[in-house]
Amino acid sequence: MDFTPFVNTTVTLDNGDSVKLTGTWFNHHLALNTGEELDAGIHSLRSWWDIKNGQWLDEQKDGTANGAMVGTVLADRLGVSAGDTIRVKNADGEKTLSVAGVYDSGGDEDEQVFTALPIAQELGNSREKIDSIEVSALTTPDNELAKKAATKGPSSLSPADYETWYCTAYVSSICYQIQEAIPDSVASPVRQVAESEGNILDKTQLLMILITILSLFGSALGISNLVTASVMERSNEIGLLKAIGARDYRISGIVLTEIIITAIVGGVAGCFMGYGFAQIIGQTVFNASIEMKPMVIPIVAVLIVIVTLAGSIPAIRMLLRLRPAEVLHGR
Repeated sequence: MDFTPFVNTTVTLDNGDSVKLTGTWFNHHLALNTGEELDAGIHSLRSWWDIKNGQWLDEQKDGTANGAMVGTVLADRLGVSAGDTIRVKNADGEKTLSVAGVYDSGGDEDEQVFTALPIAQELGNSREKIDSIEVSALTTPDNELAKKAATKGPSSLSPADYETWYCTAYVSSICYQIQEAIPDSVASPVRQVAESEGNILDKTQLLMILITILSLFGSALGISNLVTASVMERSNEIGLLKAIGARDYRISGIVLTEIIITAIVGGVAGCFMGYGFAQIIGQTVFNASIEMKPMVIPIVAVLIVIVTLAGSIPAIRMLLRLRPAEVLHGR
């Protein structure tokens, strides 16, 4: 989860233009009471901004010095670039800001100036006050439970549904918990962004399901080929067992036991490898770790057994059709 506060004020430049000055965090370091530490700010929240000239303002390096970042449209109009200075003023005072970088956001922010939060609070005569907090969180797509809580309120939910809703990362539950944490605040989702994230998650989930199904089919085919080849290689041994009186079900049991033991070993190794790759993908794509649900383990175990048995059926049928006399005579 990324977040940053904003303070907005209107200032006048030396050329007489009135522009919007926004104070915020850039890469503000926080040490929480829980012992956790994190860096929050607009640097991670607006990571898609293209820095055309200079670099991001480094709050940890420069502190709350008089640095600023200027939008590309405003910078072109003023003729400034990284390293230059601009003077901003209003009725509450004036500041000379050093331009750390020029950014291209592709939106209205390209005509604004962003600076450290204390500077905007001072110019806006709003020390220790903020106008808004922007939060970016990975959310769970809304279902009937989330829609009911959003339209009728959390009080309309049963205790069990309320606990499920409260502990799930729905947009409405996140807003509700923000309002709990910040008294007298109003938290509202940016539905366009939230719905886009939800659609992406739905499509990603569908893609993962399709990949899983195809992987199961591929695994079953692979097991079928391997077991069939093993039965063919050991046909003389199996024919001899039948010739001396071994029953089909005993021979099938021996083969299935070997297959299931191999499948369990492979399944355990694959589970750990899959969890490791999931962590790599989670950190690379979503910048978050992937939590393994306890329910996944029995589901995976059942799938291993089903796929193994399904892949073994052709080989077992071949084994049952083997005739000792033909096999031992090399036919």
